[in-house]
Amino acid sequence: MKKSKYRVLLVEDDQLDQMAFERLVQQEELAYDYEIAACVSEAREVLKSNEFDIVISDYSLGDGTALDILAMVKNIPVVLVTGAGDEEVAVNAYKAGAYDYLVKDFERNYLKTLPITVENVIKHKQTEEQMRLLSAAVMSTSESVYITDLEDKIMFVNKAFCRTYGYREDEVIGSNSHILWMSKPENNYTRSVFRTSFGGEWELAFYHKRKDGSIFPVSLSRSIVKNGRGHSIAVVGVVRDITELVLVEDKVKALNETLQQQSRVLI
Repeated sequence: MKKSKYRVLLVEDDQLDQMAFERLVQQEELAYDYEIAACVSEAREVLKSNEFDIVISDYSLGDGTALDILAMVKNIPVVLVTGAGDEEVAVNAYKAGAYDYLVKDFERNYLKTLPITVENVIKHKQTEEQMRLLSAAVMSTSESVYITDLEDKIMFVNKAFCRTYGYREDEVIGSNSHILWMSKPENNYTRSVFRTSFGGEWELAFYHKRKDGSIFPVSLSRSIVKNGRGHSIAVVGVVRDITELVLVEDKVKALNETLQQQSRVLI
C-alpha cells in the first residue's frame, strides 16, 4: 500500500542536524515533501507561502525558540526537539500546544524514532479533526442527542436536546437519564410504551418528560459505543419528537371511528 505523502517543515539551525534529517529521509525512503528553515524568521516566511501537515522544531534557535514557532502555527501539529535534561522545556512546550517531543543525543539516534512520531502525531491530528466534525454535526442536527455512561449518567447533550427538553447543559450533565422518562401514565392516552406508524413502518414509541414536567411522545433509538478493545463504554440516544405524528394519527383514528359509527347508523 502506498504511504501518504506528508508535508513536513523542519526548523533547525544546526547544519549537521539538517543533513542528518535529509539523510534519514533518503535512506528510509520516507514519503516527506519537506522544507528546512534555519531560524524563526525563515520559518515565518516559509509558513506564509506553504502548507504543512507537521512542523518539527528544535527548541533553541538563533533568533528565538520553538515557543515562537508554536505561537505562529495554529492548526499544524508541532513536534519539539530538545536537548537532554530539558524536561521543563518539554513541559512548557506541551502547555503551549506541542503534540510531542524528542530528546537529542550526541549520536542523533533520536532520528530513528522520528518517522513513528510523525506518523502518530499526524494520525492524532486527523482524529481530532474528525472528532470536531462529528461534534459539530451532532451539535447542529435537529434531532435530540444525548450520551450516557453505562450507569445511565448523562455525559453529553446537543443543542437540540436543550431546546426540546428545556434544560441547560449544566443542569442535565451528570444526572441520571431517568429524569427524561414519564414516571407513570397521566391518562389513558399516555402509555409508557406504545406503537406508532413512523415512515410507513410500525415501531415502538415512548413518552418523555421536559424540565417543566410536560410530557411528549418520542421515537427513540439507542446504540452502544465501544472502545478499540470492543468493550462497551457509553450509550448514545437519538430522540425525535413525534408530537405532530401522534396528533395526525389520533385525528385519523377519530375520523375512522366517526365513519364506522355513521356506517352502523345507515345499516
